[in-house]
Amino acid sequence: MSERPLLFGPCAKRRTQAVLTTKDGKVFVAENVCLNPQPVCPRLPGEGYEKCKSICQQVGHAEEQVIEAAGEQAKGAEIRVTHWYACAPCESLAKEAGVKSIECIAPQDSERTK
Repeated sequence: MSERPLLFGPCAKRRTQAVLTTKDGKVFVAENVCLNPQPVCPRLPGEGYEKCKSICQQVGHAEEQVIEAAGEQAKGAEIRVTHWYACAPCESLAKEAGVKSIECIAPQDSERTK
């Protein structure tokens, strides 16, 4: 039996991208990457996000990933994220990192999914 190759990819339900621009104009980009992407989202309507981590092995939300990538440079930066909202944990993380603002840009290619 051959080993499955290590793959990673975007979320099957919603590919979300965050762009962080520092005070001096440096740009960082991140997405809601999954280490075990699925062809179809395993979450059923009304379910929470537990399967994102347990099945898809989502590393984190795009906002989390971009703040981590920027490190100290996140202080005073602005984030634009392709989603309808930033969840409370991401807003809290951004505040802790000193991010100036998060602008949410609603995706226009599909229905809102929560």
